[in-house]
Amino acid sequence: MKRGTDHEWLVVKYKGDGAVYARCKCGFEYNCGKSRRMEEGLWSMKQYPTIMYRYCPSCGARKKLYNEEPERLDRLKWE
Repeated sequence: MKRGTDHEWLVVKYKGDGAVYARCKCGFEYNCGKSRRMEEGLWSMKQYPTIMYRYCPSCGARKKLYNEEPERLDRLKWE
């Protein structure tokens, strides 16, 4: 099997799900989001992409880039 050549994670957010996912072109997907503290010291409910793998575990593509603002998909995760 040949190593993947895609260098960017696509960060997505599904309808009806609070989590943020990183997706590779090969189809591998994982939860990459965490909450951040707001200025008042409270935790926000919004998820931000923070845990980004350097390689895709499925195809082995070396990842260098990702989009900060998640792309919102108008479908549920299991569809």
